[in-house]
Amino acid sequence: MAGKMFTFDPLSIFFLFVIFVVCLPAAVYSIGYMKGEYSNRKTIMAWALFFGFVLSMAFVVIVNNVFAFLIAWEAMSLVSYFLIVLDTKHEKSIRAGMVYIVMTHAGTAFLTAAFLLMYKYAGSFEFPAVKAACQAMPPYIRNILFLLLLTGFGTKAGIVPLHIWLPYAHPQAPSHISSVMSGVMIKTAIYGLARFVIYMLGPGPSWWGISIIVLAVISCLVGIIYALMERDIKRLLAFSSIENIGIILLGMGLGIFFLGRGEPYLAVFSTIAGLYHLVNHAIFKGLLFLCAGSVYKATGTRDIEKLGGLIKKMPETSVYFLIGAMAISALPPLNGFVSEWLTFQAFFLGALNTTGPVKLFLAISAGLLALTGGLAAACFVKAFGVTFL
Repeated sequence: MAGKMFTFDPLSIFFLFVIFVVCLPAAVYSIGYMKGEYSNRKTIMAWALFFGFVLSMAFVVIVNNVFAFLIAWEAMSLVSYFLIVLDTKHEKSIRAGMVYIVMTHAGTAFLTAAFLLMYKYAGSFEFPAVKAACQAMPPYIRNILFLLLLTGFGTKAGIVPLHIWLPYAHPQAPSHISSVMSGVMIKTAIYGLARFVIYMLGPGPSWWGISIIVLAVISCLVGIIYALMERDIKRLLAFSSIENIGIILLGMGLGIFFLGRGEPYLAVFSTIAGLYHLVNHAIFKGLLFLCAGSVYKATGTRDIEKLGGLIKKMPETSVYFLIGAMAISALPPLNGFVSEWLTFQAFFLGALNTTGPVKLFLAISAGLLALTGGLAAACFVKAFGVTFL
């Protein structure tokens, strides 16, 4: 593996699949969405930025070198910034772009510190050399690396309290870009956690997993509560992304927790639950953002309180939005239900295999996930009902 520029292991191929399953329909959708919206020159620039965005995300998940990863990561951040501020006629777009670029570079600073620390011990930027060095590091260095990586990738993922850029940036980008940012870009942070924490750092103390679970539960609740209060349909979907990143991180956090306890089967099961919800969220959130773009294109507003009865004028969009809303609300037999059910099973299996305060912690976390599911259903009943009925 050493010396190879790219890696196509199962983790990279999985994320490549997620990238293209969302980006391909978004590209097709953009043909109609941008028609009449921008001048020919701006449309060409938008297409160039879009393809640059897709390529940069692909490079993030296939490079085999820490330095190359950082370059691809920065390229992805810069291209997405230009896509957010594409609509320069609106002051909100410029402000959203500023918040995004400041937050994303703050996150990159933490990642850079982590990668330099890795290089100090590995003497190389190649993934295999870094992984070997991580296994031999003193425990306190591994703990510092974990915190740096969690903060850096957590900023891009939009976990609470590092989420402040997300409800600004996602609504202001063109709808097909919002679809890609929410469906794919924030998931590259999950790839980063899987690659650098699970794969390279390996098993760690229990508090690594517990800290991720705590942040994930907070993100779930804060995200869906803000979504419930939101009138702007794209901001509602953006806050919902924070909730779903929390659900994904519950699976990942449980995986890291069980890995540290020497329970590989539970670790694998929990991680699969998190990654399966990642795929599901990419699909149904991409669909919902594209539907929201169709509503905005047809009506000129994103305020659901000014809408209503669109099911008569936009029946196809109504059906697609309903399917996405049912999936994101975890209603059976749709995919969102399956991945959340697997996450519940991971919590129950964990509780059965632990004792004392940890058992109580896992039970409470499962209960809060159930509360989140109920609030999500209420949120999307409101979103669909007010907009289309």
